[in-house]
Amino acid sequence: MTETLFRSDAYARTCEAYVTAVNDRGGIILDRTILYASAGGQPGDVGALTWEGGVCRIAATVYDTDKTTIVHVPAEGSTSPAPVLPVVVTLDWDTRHKYMRVHTALHLLCSLVHWPVTGGQIGAGEGPLDFD
Repeated sequence: MTETLFRSDAYARTCEAYVTAVNDRGGIILDRTILYASAGGQPGDVGALTWEGGVCRIAATVYDTDKTTIVHVPAEGSTSPAPVLPVVVTLDWDTRHKYMRVHTALHLLCSLVHWPVTGGQIGAGEGPLDFD
């Protein structure tokens, strides 16, 4: 299970972690992370992992099939760090901040509309609401 540091500090931009595994699809699993995994209509964070002599861009952050392990998906062509290697996780803050603002706006809209809202999703530059 990955320790979810973003739950206690949504404004953290970096953290130190250890690579616990690289799964059979190439996803990187860390012991802890600040990168939010895609869930509840909100996209996962993007960012980077850096270590002595290497950098891996993270194109997406998702939950594994067990719904507790967070998988950091490397960008195409990125080199993954080896297991047990210490890394620094760096969040793409500009993207996270945009998602946070749209997420808050969707909640505010839900409280203002007079019709039942069945959900909202945050996408690239948009945040549609679904009504009954």
